[in-house]
Amino acid sequence: MPGPGQPTPPPEVTVQTRDGVTPPFMRDRQIVRVGLLLPFSLRPQDANALYNAAELALFDHGSRNTLLVPRDAGANEASATAAAQALVADGADVIIGPVAREGVVGAAGAARRQNVPVIGFSSDRGIGGDGVYLLSFQLEDEVARLMSFAAQRGIRSIALLAPSNEYGRRVETALRAEAARNGVAIVQAQLYNRAEADATAAANALAASLRTAPVQAILVAESGAPLRAISVALVGAGLNRSQVRLLGTSAWAGEAQREPTLAGGWYVAADPAARADFERRYQAAFGREATRLSSLGYDAVALASLLSRQSGAQGLTRGALENREGFAGADGLFRFNGAGAIERGLAVIEVGQNTVAVLDAAPRRFPGVGS
Repeated sequence: MPGPGQPTPPPEVTVQTRDGVTPPFMRDRQIVRVGLLLPFSLRPQDANALYNAAELALFDHGSRNTLLVPRDAGANEASATAAAQALVADGADVIIGPVAREGVVGAAGAARRQNVPVIGFSSDRGIGGDGVYLLSFQLEDEVARLMSFAAQRGIRSIALLAPSNEYGRRVETALRAEAARNGVAIVQAQLYNRAEADATAAANALAASLRTAPVQAILVAESGAPLRAISVALVGAGLNRSQVRLLGTSAWAGEAQREPTLAGGWYVAADPAARADFERRYQAAFGREATRLSSLGYDAVALASLLSRQSGAQGLTRGALENREGFAGADGLFRFNGAGAIERGLAVIEVGQNTVAVLDAAPRRFPGVGS
């Protein structure tokens, strides 16, 4: 507290100490500085949702020594590099974000030189490792979980409908690898421009070809209006849903139950019970719905708070971040491997009429860990 005759500085004022940026009320503490590198100027809605979730995690799990230091990641790799360098100068003990691939690459270059770990939100596994961890939704893991479950249920032939973009091509690559691993034949794959008309045309073409080359399942790697267009077109073209199972990635989550033509389909997603609990608390705190990405901000700050609770910044080691037992997050069980990629415990969900139900629950622990 200020001594006699000394004015109290306003709460928004910070000072720069030898260790890093320090608010006046934290001057005498061993601060753990958590840098938040978010796309405030480029994607303000996502950035604000991630920041809100970070504050919620700080309230739930942080200590009086934890300080959030936000900065704008900018629009490209160079701006992310500059922002990360500024966070390092601010004394950041860990950097959380950015969202985009090029932003994580930029932040990684600046952070690695100072041995500051980065927990980024890109889904590109190729940029992780060497102190960079990717807290994201990895579609390769989703496809692996879905194909393993489908094979266990006797599905041996499958077709793919996916957009002809990076997401669709990654789904196709993962599907071919997992199908071969599980003894499933990919009869055909239709990739299309991501518009309702093109999605409908691709679905009609696939339905026509299935009359001579039938399959047991169709993976529809879509969301939103194109997903609805595809499912309506398939049913309209005479697809027998009792014989052909529609499958989906986590892109179906939150909307599949609103489309009657998807009833009976299966999709893979994070633990719905954990997610629902997070969404309720987010809604109560901020008066609005959580976005799909917001839980990533929550989990990253909660993890940093957990690891630094006993040992401060010294707790944020690679060994601690790569704990094989994993962590319980807002989307269920997760852990990082040595290459920086995330592994999640995923559930398989079945779509009903205006509802969804867990068909195969997400695991509570990773295989081979614990009793």
